[in-house]
Amino acid sequence: MNSSSASTDSPLQSDREAVRLFLDGLRQHRLKQNWSQVEMARRAGLSRPAYQNFENGYGNITLRNLLKILGVLGLTDRFAQMIPPVTEEPTLAALSKPVRQRARRRRPTVGSPAAK
Repeated sequence: MNSSSASTDSPLQSDREAVRLFLDGLRQHRLKQNWSQVEMARRAGLSRPAYQNFENGYGNITLRNLLKILGVLGLTDRFAQMIPPVTEEPTLAALSKPVRQRARRRRPTVGSPAAK
């Protein structure tokens, strides 16, 4: 399989590539601050091995710890931008439904018990 062709990549390979790019970006931001992995781990409140494993792509961390790392790097605002807001667009099912109308109160008919 040709890895340079995105159309033939499996989703797993695409996921791996996305993770690699994400981790490379975090590493570049850390290095821009001139921090070692040990210093980054200390600032984020993580153990050195946990941070090293994460940055090297071997470990799993919690969302809370990821937010700590992003916060230390000043990137927390970008985390919220990863998922765009949902725009309200009518669905096909909503368009095909008849417009609901308010129910009218029935008037009592002559001879009914309520009319007396």
